[in-house]
Amino acid sequence: MSPRRNQDRTNAPLPDTSSPLSITGPQDETFSFVVPTEFVDLPSQGKFYGEGHPLHGKTSIEIKHMTAKEEDILTSESLLRKGLAIERLLQSLIVDKSINLADLLVGDKNALIVGARITGYGPLYATKVSCPACKEAQEVDFDLNNLTVRNSSVPAGVEQTSENTFFVMLPQSKAQVELTLMTGREERSFVETNARKRKKNLQESTATDLLKLLILSVNGNEDPQTINQFIGVMPISDSRHVRDIYEQISPDVDLNHDFRCSNCDHEGRIGVPLNVDFFWPR
Repeated sequence: MSPRRNQDRTNAPLPDTSSPLSITGPQDETFSFVVPTEFVDLPSQGKFYGEGHPLHGKTSIEIKHMTAKEEDILTSESLLRKGLAIERLLQSLIVDKSINLADLLVGDKNALIVGARITGYGPLYATKVSCPACKEAQEVDFDLNNLTVRNSSVPAGVEQTSENTFFVMLPQSKAQVELTLMTGREERSFVETNARKRKKNLQESTATDLLKLLILSVNGNEDPQTINQFIGVMPISDSRHVRDIYEQISPDVDLNHDFRCSNCDHEGRIGVPLNVDFFWPR
């Protein structure tokens, strides 16, 4: 999962002094230091972006190393309160400014987050986790270089369209739903919707809210009200089937890591927590 240096990539030389990554001094005198960049592999391999998208057919995205400017973003109280610090950080690091972070698939955005963390602070990530067996909290060192990419896999019975949507027949209701892959924009909408409900002490509905973002049509009907009504009465087995299929078709970074509890010796896989320690290491 480690990013690749640009000089190690075929036909990808270091930026020249005319590059926006060059640091210039007074009277346009260029310092000898040029901000290094890395290439982060995209789980999507560019296969799910339309022809007009800057990442169409691209297998990687170039990011620059973090500087004091990005540290300012990470420590901005205003951005932290609004939950925008990470998004602003990633947008600042992307070299190709025609790429909008909100238009990246969630899996590609996750790869970018991991790549930015590795280039900024290294691959070792120390944080506290709770053992899933005994619940004992303990310090764990995760090696982010050991994370792997999960490419999209279309299972039998699922039809992929030329628009990169997916038709799925539900096992219990026998309805056919059309699924789409979430981008950063939909992910942000999902997070903000649940945050508003918590703030107003309303009951959260994460399962149905997620389905409303994933399902584009039901039996060919694209009317949002009809889709929402169907989701409201969808059998739980159908809901689980949609989520299982989505996990298979959605390219992403596998954030699970080997774990052994120092208290009860439980062994298994545990999700790498993307908490406050991830970009603010102790």
